[in-house]
Amino acid sequence: MTAQTLPDHPNYCFVPAYDVETDVQQIRLVIEGLAGHIPTALVALDLDDALTLCDKLNRRLGLTRAQWTALAAQSMRAEKHEPGDSTAH
Repeated sequence: MTAQTLPDHPNYCFVPAYDVETDVQQIRLVIEGLAGHIPTALVALDLDDALTLCDKLNRRLGLTRAQWTALAAQSMRAEKHEPGDSTAH
């Protein structure tokens, strides 16, 4: 999916960075059907604070933690590339 094919009303959620659990967590956007994430300027001091912030932001979108973490997991699986995959960046 590209910006040209992005739906008018995409299903998206806010997720923590998850990269290093002990570092400052950047809050990112994940869009259903799009591999990877979009960085934001939002940060939290640790993973627990990031999860709380994401819960609050996603609740306004009508998403429970189970729903937004499933969407995030789907995006993370989609961005993994196999060795030799010509679509890897």
